[in-house]
Amino acid sequence: MEHYAPPSVLIDRDGEILHMSEDVGRFLLYVGGEPSHNLLTLINPELRLELQTALFQALRHGKSVDAERVRFARGTALSYVNMTVRPFYDAAVGDLLAVFFDEAEETTLPEVSEVAPTDESPVVAHLEAEVRRLKELLQSTVEHSSVSSEELKASNEELQAINEEMRSASEELETSKEELQSVNEEILTVNGALQAKVEETAKANDDLQNLIASTGISTIFVDRSMRIKRYTPAAVGLFNLIATDIGRPLLDLTHRLHYPQLAADVRSAFEDLKSAEREVSTLDGDWFLARVLPYRTVDDRIDGAVLTLIDITQRRRAEAAARSSEERLKLAALTTDDYAIIVQDSDGTILSWNRGAHRMFGFEEHEVVGKPIDLIFVPEDRPGAALAERETAKKEGRAEDERWHLRKDGRKIYCSGVMTSIDTVGFKGLAKIARDLTDRKSVESQQQLQLALERAIRAQAETVNRQKDEFFAVLSHELKNPLNLIHVKAELLSRSPEVKDIALVQDAADAIQRSVLGQSKIIDDLLDLSRVRTGKLALHFSPVNLASVLRAIVEASDAEAANKQIRMAVSGVDAPLTIQADPVRLEQMIWNVVRNALKFTPHGGRVNLSLTRDDRYVCIEVCDTGQGIAPDFLPKVFDMFSQADGGGRRDRGGLGIGLSLTKQLAEMHGGRIEGTSAGLGQGSCFRLWLPHLPPSSSVLPAGKTGDPSILTGLRVLLVDDSLEGLEGFRTLLELEGAQVRAESTPEAALKVASESEFDLILSDIGMPTMSGYELIAKLRELPACRAVPAIALTGFGREQDAAEALRAGFDAHLGKPVSLNALLVAIGGNLRKK
Repeated sequence: MEHYAPPSVLIDRDGEILHMSEDVGRFLLYVGGEPSHNLLTLINPELRLELQTALFQALRHGKSVDAERVRFARGTALSYVNMTVRPFYDAAVGDLLAVFFDEAEETTLPEVSEVAPTDESPVVAHLEAEVRRLKELLQSTVEHSSVSSEELKASNEELQAINEEMRSASEELETSKEELQSVNEEILTVNGALQAKVEETAKANDDLQNLIASTGISTIFVDRSMRIKRYTPAAVGLFNLIATDIGRPLLDLTHRLHYPQLAADVRSAFEDLKSAEREVSTLDGDWFLARVLPYRTVDDRIDGAVLTLIDITQRRRAEAAARSSEERLKLAALTTDDYAIIVQDSDGTILSWNRGAHRMFGFEEHEVVGKPIDLIFVPEDRPGAALAERETAKKEGRAEDERWHLRKDGRKIYCSGVMTSIDTVGFKGLAKIARDLTDRKSVESQQQLQLALERAIRAQAETVNRQKDEFFAVLSHELKNPLNLIHVKAELLSRSPEVKDIALVQDAADAIQRSVLGQSKIIDDLLDLSRVRTGKLALHFSPVNLASVLRAIVEASDAEAANKQIRMAVSGVDAPLTIQADPVRLEQMIWNVVRNALKFTPHGGRVNLSLTRDDRYVCIEVCDTGQGIAPDFLPKVFDMFSQADGGGRRDRGGLGIGLSLTKQLAEMHGGRIEGTSAGLGQGSCFRLWLPHLPPSSSVLPAGKTGDPSILTGLRVLLVDDSLEGLEGFRTLLELEGAQVRAESTPEAALKVASESEFDLILSDIGMPTMSGYELIAKLRELPACRAVPAIALTGFGREQDAAEALRAGFDAHLGKPVSLNALLVAIGGNLRKK
């Protein structure tokens, strides 16, 4: 049909194309811009006016309209186009218009130059026809405009009415909006309150769950159909519950209880509102107190039952034990001989009297029953003691006492007693239980006498120990002052330029210094041994590299060994070996053993040191080829003041306290020491065992050497009441480049310090007019001396002396005799700190 029918277009009332045939495209003209489906927009402009008129008339009259024939040129071809508009109605879409195009071709248009200018009649006729057609179109357009105007007026009135309705609707909507907003706010408020209630309910539920879980009570909630609603964790084991058992009937579950009345008790709880309570046992012998109560809701409805099972196994066992114990106590009360058990009424009249009371007080039961209990009290206690005891027992439940009582034969016995109140069904009274402590009282009296005697002896011993400690301290001070003078003079002699190259003088100075140090060591060992014996020696533990300590001791002993042509060797010190020890006391122990080996080894001998370890201990072994130890003396080698007999001579020097002190120091470190020897002339070996530490511990250096150049140009204030020591020490310091101002009295030192500035203060402690502690306190008050390093030089070498020096204001404490190297180390450390 479309192939043989004329071209056509189907449009709606608004001219929008709904369908078009294949050949209609030659009457359309597509232009640039936004695409359109409106037929009047796409139609060729030559056809638009006629088509528009025909569309208007067809819509107005509702019938088919034939448009005026229109000349239509395509290129050089000229044709006439007839357009027909046919309206029709479709129920699904509405008003539709079908536009048909019928094209009739003419011969080719003649050239303009070929038209005769004189032949004007056809042209005029054509123009007149065109004018008529335009008039008709104009009339149609006017009518169309008039109709459109009327429609626009009607539309405008409708729009105004709609606008009024819209305004009214808008006001109603605004009112509704406000109402909705108000309702929304109320909903938000209610929602917030509801959320708070939900959170409060959740918190209450959490609290309830935690409370139920923390009580450890087995609880099961069931509804009226005996279906499980909730249960506590403690109930899982009794009823073999799992999470999916919620909603299952309780009676369908197996349980461990001997409780045949369970169903009846639960049903009676929510049907008859009767509570049930009974004790039930389990298959393995435990006991529970079962309680069944009605489950009440908030609105007081009975919605089931609550079953609780409280474990009373311990209570049942305790009750059984108590019953058994009560029976045994009753039997014991009647048959015991060691305790007197007397039952009396509230007024003190005796009601019963056991065998123990007969043994202790001598009365038979028939002799005392019905009589007042006052008869067993001594005469001086009878007026008020028994009554007071009864009153106390009635008020507090019990009354205890220890006092003398009276027997039937008139002898006194010392008893410890307790009176308790008895308040049972059918009887109120008191029971007195007494025990004979006469023998113990006698023993206690003797012990108290012995204790008083021991206290007096201990106080006397402590006084003696304190006096001995003070004596040793004073003795150390008095002995070390001259030793310090000798040591300073010897060191001054060895450093004097005039005799520096004289070997004999240097040997003498070295011998003097070794002798002074040896005597000082004897004094220090004596003081240390005294501190160990009195428990006043404190160890300061820290990680120490034992291999480094051994190497340093061997190096320091080289000179002494070389003098006697002794060959020394050390092994096992290539790798670090860390132990936990007091560094000072560790060196002291090893030095004591090494010096003994050097002392008792003849010229040309050997001393070997070795360091080994096992899982728990390190072992320092010192072996020599010396004179050895006799077998009978070997067990005494670590005793105080013990030395092998040398024909009545102490030809090796010393007091025999070094090894004793070493043994006690080793034990304080958690170690031990032992000595072995094959006999006299066979040499000896000493082995020192000490606990060790992991290699990762930080260690302390084995020793330090002072730098003499630190004294160059140093301004030093030296104070000492010993003129010889003062001058010797000043000269020694000046030889090393120091500028020394020496004063023999604290008063002169204070005057000099207020007038001059110093870089270092060296002061003695024990001075007659003012102690070194008082001097440093006053020096610290001077602005110029507040930050000056100060070192105490004293013969008081106890730990409490060093601590007191630091508290007084000194920065370091050195015990006499003071070596120049020790002083240099102390000066260097304190100058760096300042």
